[in-house]
Amino acid sequence: MGASGDLAKKKTYPSLLALHADNFLPKNTVIWGFARSNLSHEDLRARLKPFLLKKHDEKIVDSFLAICYYQKGTGYGDQEAFASLNTQLLKHEAADDEKFHKTHTHNRLFYFAIPPNVFAETGLAIKNNAMAPRGWSRMIVEKPFGRDLESCRTLLKTLDEYFTEDQLYRIDHYLGKEIVQNLLIMRFANRIFENMWSNRHIESVFLTFKEPFGTQGRGGYFDKYGIIRDIIQNHLIQVMCLVAMEAPIRVS
Repeated sequence: MGASGDLAKKKTYPSLLALHADNFLPKNTVIWGFARSNLSHEDLRARLKPFLLKKHDEKIVDSFLAICYYQKGTGYGDQEAFASLNTQLLKHEAADDEKFHKTHTHNRLFYFAIPPNVFAETGLAIKNNAMAPRGWSRMIVEKPFGRDLESCRTLLKTLDEYFTEDQLYRIDHYLGKEIVQNLLIMRFANRIFENMWSNRHIESVFLTFKEPFGTQGRGGYFDKYGIIRDIIQNHLIQVMCLVAMEAPIRVS
């Protein structure tokens, strides 16, 4: 969801390409993008290709783009568009059954690379039209989760009405970065860092976030949610906590 957006072309699709290049995607996987932009399958592929060629050769990129498709909707709550998407998914799944036993399951993973104010309507449209008839359906929702605590509670309550807890995954992609995941190990498995990273040796800490581009298509999103909600109170503070927190204590 949000296939034509900034996050999708810079993060989501390149990550899926990396899985594809290393043969980590299940066989016969197809990737459908959904957004409001008026694009064809080929338009989406042409838009993504420059970002994908940065780390992979053209042959690998083209083989990945061949499994990428696109569905346009008038909005993220467009019931008819999700019904059309479901029809296309069923065609792919039926084709798979020619190669597998008839009881073969088809799982569907929906990634919400969209603003939180449309999470609820998107979830409802998926619930009504696009859940997997044979296999699991899971929703990955990306931060921020609303504008404040009250809107977050409202959002999560609404999603809870449509999906069970084991169908919902709440994530922040920064915590998935390899260097961020390695911070605790680097600190506490290396004696030099464990001793030096303390208030006895460090006077102050500066957190610097740099991007070589402007809002570039994200202006509407930032106007509504703000740069502080998007980056500071989650990305940067989470990294700061990993740098400054005490070693986790194992409880038996």
